[in-house]
Amino acid sequence: MELKAFSERVQVFLGPINVGVILLPNDKVALVDSGLDRRQARQILEFLSDCHYQVDCIFNTHAHADHIGGNAFLQETTGCRIFSGPLEAPAIENPLIQAIVLNGGAPVPELLTRYLVAEPSIPQILRETTFKLYDLEVEILDLPGHSIGQKGFLVDGVAFIGDSIFPTSMIQRHRLLFMYDPLEHLESLKRLVNLQAKTYVGGHFAPVSDLRPLVEDNMKNTNEVFQFLKGALTGPQTFERILKEFLGHFQMRKTGWEFFLYRSTLCGYLSALKRRGEVNFRVMDNLMLWFSDTGQVKLSTEDRSDK
Repeated sequence: MELKAFSERVQVFLGPINVGVILLPNDKVALVDSGLDRRQARQILEFLSDCHYQVDCIFNTHAHADHIGGNAFLQETTGCRIFSGPLEAPAIENPLIQAIVLNGGAPVPELLTRYLVAEPSIPQILRETTFKLYDLEVEILDLPGHSIGQKGFLVDGVAFIGDSIFPTSMIQRHRLLFMYDPLEHLESLKRLVNLQAKTYVGGHFAPVSDLRPLVEDNMKNTNEVFQFLKGALTGPQTFERILKEFLGHFQMRKTGWEFFLYRSTLCGYLSALKRRGEVNFRVMDNLMLWFSDTGQVKLSTEDRSDK
C-alpha cells in the first residue's frame, strides 16, 4: 500500500481503489472513501495508526460497495463520522438497495457479493456546497451520472471526483461502463472540464494534473454507445436482443453479477434516448419492444420476435 502526497494537506492511498487522506489539526485525518471491505480498511487504519493519525471522518463520493466497503469497520473501530450526499445516504445505510435496484426486486443470491453489497454504516448528510472541516474548506461538487447523487470534494487544490471519470484502459475493456444516467454523466463531464484543481483523483486511475484527455475519452465512449444503440434500433427490438447485440459487437461475454451491471446500464441509456425523443417503446402482446422514434416504424404483432 502506497501513500503519496499531492499537496501539503492531501495524500492518497494509491491502488485499484484510491482512498484520499486529508490531514487535519491534532493528528486527525479525514478519508475520502474507505475502500472495498474490512480488509482494505484495516490495512489503512494500521498504516495511519503507525503514523499516529486518528480517523476523524470519511467523505463518501457515492454508495457503491468498492467505495464504502470499509465504512462499517472504520466507524465501529474509531467512532468516525461519515458524510455523504442526500441521495446516496439511503444506500450507505441500507446497502441491499444496490442489489435490489440491479435485480428490479428481491435480489438473486449472485448479487449478494461484497463487490455490490457493503456492510451498512450511518452517514450524515451534506447539503451545503462548502463544508468547514476544522481549518480547511471543502468544496462539494455535484457529479451525478455514474450514481444518482455522486459527490466530489475539492480541498487544498486536490479534486476527488469518484467514478465520474474512468481510465481509457477500463473504457476499452468494458465499453458499457456502469452508470445510472448517461445524460447526467455527460453534464458532469462538462462541469469537470471547467473545474480548477492542481490534481484530480478518481476512484480507479492514477491521479492526474490534466483531466481533459480523460474527459474527452469518456465523452467519446458515451456518445459512441448512444450511436450504436440508435443504429441497432432501426427496427423494433426486445431489450434482451439489444443487450446481446451490444455485447456481441464488442466481443464480450458477461455472466453472473457483471451481467446485471450491463443490463442496468443499458436501461439507463435507453431511458436517456427516450427522454431525448430519439427512441420509444411499446408493449405489444405482453412484450416490450424498443424502436427508433422517427415516426417511420410501423409496429405490428409480426414485429415481435427474439430472432
